[in-house]
Amino acid sequence: MGKNWIWAALALVVMVILLKLWLVPCWYSSNDKNVLLKYDAPISNSEFDSLIEQKTGLSTPISVAKVATWRGLNLSAAGTTSLVIRPKTSLWSLIKLLVRYQREQKMVTIHSHWDYNQFLKQLSSQFNWSATELGEEMMDPTNHKRWNQQAWLSKKGLDSYNWQAMAIPNSYLFKSDSKPAAVLDRLVSEAHDFWTKDRMLAARDLGLSPVEVVVLASIVTKESNHIPEYGKIAATYKNRLKINMLLQADPTVVFARGKAGRVLLSDTKIESPYNTYIHKGLPIGALCIPSTNAIDSCLFGAAYPFLYFCAKSDLTPQHDFAVTLSEHNKNAQRYHRALNEYQRNKRR
Repeated sequence: MGKNWIWAALALVVMVILLKLWLVPCWYSSNDKNVLLKYDAPISNSEFDSLIEQKTGLSTPISVAKVATWRGLNLSAAGTTSLVIRPKTSLWSLIKLLVRYQREQKMVTIHSHWDYNQFLKQLSSQFNWSATELGEEMMDPTNHKRWNQQAWLSKKGLDSYNWQAMAIPNSYLFKSDSKPAAVLDRLVSEAHDFWTKDRMLAARDLGLSPVEVVVLASIVTKESNHIPEYGKIAATYKNRLKINMLLQADPTVVFARGKAGRVLLSDTKIESPYNTYIHKGLPIGALCIPSTNAIDSCLFGAAYPFLYFCAKSDLTPQHDFAVTLSEHNKNAQRYHRALNEYQRNKRR
């Protein structure tokens, strides 16, 4: 009887201790948005635990470093590890991530406005590839066929002219030894996540596929660096598409011409599938990687009645918008007078 009582008391004590360990500490991260956890090894257990608590808010009576080491994490091997911790990540999920990502990784940032050559150069420079190797994977029809099996690419998919649709401007973590095909596969997958149900429905309402929205957004991106105007610019082009009017977008002429600068009348006659002064509808492909602001302005921007716009006569990076051609011509005349005056003063 006495022994049974002792064992029962011990069991009760153990249960109380375990209950306290379970209820009192924070077993889930407290970050309310994604947090980048980056550390350089070798690193001591105490330093590692402090870093974990600082970045994630995890505060437990057991050492995260010791448990993770027991599960296979090596904190003594030299190298840099980076991983993204999502909100409300449990201690055990964090340990799995730490073990899985215990290798040097690269944070790669993709920017809007990049053209084909910039994309190849910037991406390949961060890995052990050549730009040629990356370009071959991007243009491989076998890859296009595989990528286009994804639902968001069902109507008009990725091809040699519309690779930009896979490159959503953002920062991504990749294994340092990733091959070009694996990186591109990942980008296509991330683009799939970007095209949420709301975006897909908005594109359908416009009568455009996601890839076609990217083409339109690339024109908007190239038209202006003044983001507050994106909605008006997008609306103007959508209005032209709706009535089967030539887009007459200067950025498409600049792309067809192959060099930057003021668009001349002779440039608008260049024969190219990108020249929207002579070909109706959207050009054959995107002009650059568009910004996400431009994409969402095309999808969700307010409706405006405008059919025309031109640069403002105050020579700021903004535009005057017009509903009628006569109104537009007056705006254009004011702009050209101001520009000519500015150039005359510059030559003095």
